[in-house]
Amino acid sequence: MRRFSRDRFVSEMSAANPPVYFAEDGETFLVETLDCDGGLRGRDGAVRSWPTPPNPATGPIEVKGCRPGEALEVTIHEIRPADWGFISGAGDWTQATVVEIEDGLAIYPWGLHLPVKPIIGVIGVAPAGEPVPTNVPGDHGGNLDTVDVCPGATIYLPVAVPGAMLALGDVHALQGDSECCGTGLECEAEVALTVRRISDPLWDSVYLVRNDTLMIFAHGDTVDEAAWGVVEAMSKLLSKLTGLSEKQACRLLSTAGDVRISQIVNPKKTCRAIIPRAVIPEHWPF
Repeated sequence: MRRFSRDRFVSEMSAANPPVYFAEDGETFLVETLDCDGGLRGRDGAVRSWPTPPNPATGPIEVKGCRPGEALEVTIHEIRPADWGFISGAGDWTQATVVEIEDGLAIYPWGLHLPVKPIIGVIGVAPAGEPVPTNVPGDHGGNLDTVDVCPGATIYLPVAVPGAMLALGDVHALQGDSECCGTGLECEAEVALTVRRISDPLWDSVYLVRNDTLMIFAHGDTVDEAAWGVVEAMSKLLSKLTGLSEKQACRLLSTAGDVRISQIVNPKKTCRAIIPRAVIPEHWPF
């Protein structure tokens, strides 16, 4: 399995970024990632230098053959956190809480031990238009900060430029829905994943499949805007899949699906709508 080093990274998703790594369609490889501060915070939790572009993402990785209008399928097999991480934010970014990571456990300094549940905070492709900073989520992916972007999930990213130009980083060893203090348990990591071209995407924005559930995302200046945006989007997608009217599809989502907050701390807020396979078994698209 090839390894792509964390020493090549970007601070924005952009069509102008030249690829630094190249992957074949269907290839499985390992990506090393920096933490959200780019390795500028020491194991004592203190910042050694400031500021730095937030959320550096390893890449871009050109996936050979990808063309605009397709989707890039990314299956996440494993995320291996480093042996320590940190939690900052909550009004104080200068000094963090350092958490040791050992034998799959996050060991808080006050004695609490919790199993790690690593996720990828930033994963996306280059947009066709203006560059987007890696700390901003959007229809290209980016800073989704969503607990479902984890091992066992497959995420689909809309290809807007040749080669897709995948980049990822900002791994969290632990995070709850909303990432309410400003960070998760931030850490360096190694991520094993497989990429594939999808010539006929299900949806024109990011979608994800995990544990027999389908989810899509929306973003807004407020949580309300993101939540109502994803309700509208999922109603349209369910209508497309099932033949129900959008009104009926919305009623289905309201009674048999979920709308959850992904994060409330980035420049755009993110919500996701989730529908289980059991709700649309005859129309399940995977």
